Amino acid sequence: MRKQGVILIFAVLFALILCGAASAADSSSAGGDCNGNVSNAEAIDPILLVNVGYEYANDKINPEFKVTDSTNKNVVFDKVKLNENWKLNFTVAGVSNGTSFNVIVSAPGYITQTQQVKVYQGGSDPNFYGTATFDMKATKNYKLGREVTAKADKLLGLSGAKASDVLVITTAGITKRDGTTTEDCIEGVLNGLGGKVTFGQGNLLILRKSSTDPVDFAFIKKNGNSIQAVFFLKGSTTPVYQGTISQDMKVAQWNNLVKKVGGTNAFTYTSLANAWKAGAPADLLREAAFHGHMCQGTISGYAIAHVLLDYYPPVKDTQNPGSPYDVSAYKIIGVPGDSDDDALINFLNTTPGKGGYAGYDTTSSGATANMVAFIRWVETTQTGDLIIMKFNKKELQQQYKALGNTLKNDLDELKFNTWLLSLIKNKQYMQLVSFVRELKGLNEEQYYTLVGTAGDIKNKDGSVRISAREAKGLDLAYIDSLGLAKATRNIPSNTQLGTLTPAEIKQIGTNAAKLAKNIFLNEKGITLEKDCKNLVVQTSASYALLNGQITDMAMDGVYEELGSRLSRKTLLPMHVAPWKMLYFCFTLRGADGETMNSLYMTYNLATKSFLVGNGSDGKKVNDIGPKALNNVTQLNNIKKAFAVGEFFGNIQSIANAWRVNPRYDQLVTFLFHDHACPGVQPGFFITDMVLKDFPLGPNEEYFYMASSIYCKDDSLVYLMGVSPGMGSYMNQRLINEDTASDIIPGARMEGVLVVWDKKNNIGRAVIVNFLSPTLDSSGLITSEAQRESMIHYYVNAYNGLPYDRMIKSYSQTTTDSRWITAEEFAIIKQGGLASGTALDYVKSIPADRTRNDLIKIPGKSNGGSNSQGTSSNGGITSAIGPGATGYVGSVGDSGVNVSAASETTTSADSEAGDAGKSGKSYEVTKAGAQGTDNTPWGTYAVVGVLSVLALAGIGFFFRGSLFGE
Repeated sequence: MRKQGVILIFAVLFALILCGAASAADSSSAGGDCNGNVSNAEAIDPILLVNVGYEYANDKINPEFKVTDSTNKNVVFDKVKLNENWKLNFTVAGVSNGTSFNVIVSAPGYITQTQQVKVYQGGSDPNFYGTATFDMKATKNYKLGREVTAKADKLLGLSGAKASDVLVITTAGITKRDGTTTEDCIEGVLNGLGGKVTFGQGNLLILRKSSTDPVDFAFIKKNGNSIQAVFFLKGSTTPVYQGTISQDMKVAQWNNLVKKVGGTNAFTYTSLANAWKAGAPADLLREAAFHGHMCQGTISGYAIAHVLLDYYPPVKDTQNPGSPYDVSAYKIIGVPGDSDDDALINFLNTTPGKGGYAGYDTTSSGATANMVAFIRWVETTQTGDLIIMKFNKKELQQQYKALGNTLKNDLDELKFNTWLLSLIKNKQYMQLVSFVRELKGLNEEQYYTLVGTAGDIKNKDGSVRISAREAKGLDLAYIDSLGLAKATRNIPSNTQLGTLTPAEIKQIGTNAAKLAKNIFLNEKGITLEKDCKNLVVQTSASYALLNGQITDMAMDGVYEELGSRLSRKTLLPMHVAPWKMLYFCFTLRGADGETMNSLYMTYNLATKSFLVGNGSDGKKVNDIGPKALNNVTQLNNIKKAFAVGEFFGNIQSIANAWRVNPRYDQLVTFLFHDHACPGVQPGFFITDMVLKDFPLGPNEEYFYMASSIYCKDDSLVYLMGVSPGMGSYMNQRLINEDTASDIIPGARMEGVLVVWDKKNNIGRAVIVNFLSPTLDSSGLITSEAQRESMIHYYVNAYNGLPYDRMIKSYSQTTTDSRWITAEEFAIIKQGGLASGTALDYVKSIPADRTRNDLIKIPGKSNGGSNSQGTSSNGGITSAIGPGATGYVGSVGDSGVNVSAASETTTSADSEAGDAGKSGKSYEVTKAGAQGTDNTPWGTYAVVGVLSVLALAGIGFFFRGSLFGE
């Protein structure tokens, strides 16, 4: 009777659900992996009725299903949406009453759940039925994103605001909580705001941080001429600050902001928010987020790039040392440390790991930090142009002050940035920059003298054409000694900026997704489902321009049609130079985990249509998985399908890396590098080693001087938090003989890591050594297949998984640990002494020296000046970091000398003001350890009191080194 009762319940339930099937069914597909044949036939034995609910009821996510039998063998099934339920039906032999199946449900932002479902026959009905209800629980990081969003919405009224009035800035993504990257936090913010903030609208800025940095959020709303913000720091759901972050805020309000969020955060978020309000282009905002804040150097780097494209436009990409995909139209040689470099490497896609950027401290040659050189090399003639430019740092500051403005403090700098952005908006780029040298006729010998070559450049007969040499960098004295002729500027075209609306650009993405769905259905019989985790879309949207217009909104079109976006790891914006074509590639991972059915298309603005790539066999959808890469005939066929634009290597390398589920931090680094390759991977492991073995203490920062330069340098820049623009990453290519490791046979000395103590003006230097793994490449007959195998190994290794082709794992270590002075640090930045390299110089420093030996004793100096991260221009000293103007007090300017403690102001400025203007403050406290006998609490108390007094006296103007900038 009990069994009959159960069967009767199932039969009645199923009959009730089917009553609305004709009108309620809104999708029908097969397999659960988005790539089965569509079936319109009535379901046959057995049938599972599955209800999926979400912890956040307003989440409308298409769940991902997987079904396995009792032996965990995958079951192919059809599925149909019936009202709030899903009907899964399939055919399996040997089913009887009580047979169980495993149903696995997953969704972005939610914890994957598995239930065992038993099926029973429904009376005279030959089918077997089972039911399951899944109450999906959000991941910890998704919850954090949703909760801070809900609180910010309540405090600021974001849901009632226009999307154009809302901005979110966050460190989520690469940063980790409990050992997990935090892209789910971003997903929570996006879903929580319901489309107010998207990747395409440019109102979500993700700061480049390392995995050990805290997870912070700033929710920002334009309110007339003011900007209101709510801050959540260190993964807390309690706001630490609510109030104004406008450039017009009062001194007391700024001091309150600095007190609550810290000096670095205060300038980072206010500089970006005020630039956004001033109408900064989305690509410039993205470059500033990469750099860490908006400043004169970042803005000027953006202007330099535009002037370069006008007067010396790109000719053709040329090969750099490294993988076959390490190409760029320009080779940049800079003097790191004045912010413009970070804007340039992002805008022009000339990253150091691709050999597109080189530079160290060459100021002794007459170069300055605001200079940057571009080599436009022509392979066919083996000659090039050498263009040196600078941004008008002092001139612009003087011009701004001549208008009656002051440059005394951080609030002044925010207003200065807004003025500079007005020049950008009006395309007055030449007002921001100047040409220093415009030269042509650079020959191959001179080219390699500037950029360096680790090994000999040889002719086809094996003879040496150019001997190995270390890079001179931007050596202005050497360049002037060459006697090169003056280059001829291109006459800028008067091409009008495109007039596409954001909605029209978004429609391009929508149309691309719809076209892909139609082609997959017609050619493969596959229905591409929304929110499918096995579908990845790669696009040049957000980097490629259409008649000078930013294409970010195309990503929103793809998302609305397919549910693909970066926080889900299913929409990947590919880093390209702005003159490259707009393309989309849709790739579906097969149930076997190997097949990668791929469709590639490019957009033609003139015809407003797509050109879909065809293989030599005429097929539009082609497998680009590892088996296809290892078949010469198939490989040649699919290369033809990707011929337009020459992006095949970039696309398939990242697609195949994505195929084996890389971590989020690894995936976005591939995107920054613009392809996946074995060379980029050592940077992941080196960064992890550095963060683990050399964690930063108070007032400390990383510096890296690269010696063996290849793709891994992009990983170091993206994940370790160093960069040329910040002056914390430099490189000087050395010859192979000089980088051979003394410790690990066959390894390379990759470079010098310095952990620099800004307060005590000392540092610890070590040499990083790395040896690549040895893999079994038997059976891999093409270079593409061999490269894919090595990438697969590295992805698995980073995930802590084995790889069956590994013979010997990678090795890494640090050696030659030395405590260094400021003078010695400066020599490392200059590439060592005339008698040897930076590596040689580090080894020559006494090894028995201790930290205590170098701590500055009152009345004595430890060598050099305490100017790391600061600069002085026209009597104005920066405390923000290289490239920013960032002012300390009013040195060199007339008027009242202002400090946070003794400000001459009106009573209104002295007060915190009302909550709507100066802001509410929220305290977040965390209990410390108690009961330890050896904790010097008395010392801590004294230090605490002194720190409070110091903060009271400094808060407004000193942000940089004292507040961790």
